Amino acid sequence: MAPPPPPVEPVRLTIALVGQTGNGKSATGNSLLGRDAFVAKRSLASVTERCEKHVALLDANDDPLPPPLALDGAVPAPPPPDATTPSTILRVIDTPGTCDSGALLEDNLRRISDFLASTTEVDGGVDALVFVLSAANRFTQEEAVAMERLVARLGEGVLRHTICVFTRGEEL
Repeated sequence: MAPPPPPVEPVRLTIALVGQTGNGKSATGNSLLGRDAFVAKRSLASVTERCEKHVALLDANDDPLPPPLALDGAVPAPPPPDATTPSTILRVIDTPGTCDSGALLEDNLRRISDFLASTTEVDGGVDALVFVLSAANRFTQEEAVAMERLVARLGEGVLRHTICVFTRGEEL
């Protein structure tokens, strides 16, 4: 009898969400994770005040498996191979709003870039930077400046891994 095949290592994918306060970064993160991990509510003030990471284990159909015991962003050891073995370990990083003015903007951009740098050291890096925009609002000069400054901090190479997601399409 042939020995069982070795367990397949799950794909590890890290996505960071950036954008203006109120554009739906936390709600987008919850949609990606398949559960309410981030606090998401409509507010004029920023709800997310610091970078926060949550993990979802996805099966071969990219459906979420029950949440792991460690919901603090740590990746648990994969379970033994069976029908519930994850094929993807998805890490989603929610960040504070990038478009607050003045020193707060620079402070938020510094905190975001520092957190992403630490993610590179611990988790192997960020695979995709998702720029969350509201389809219900105009793209502002503040958003353009914030994105330019974030790219300046992270390097031009980040643009090859940047995706724009439009939220609030139901409000059009």
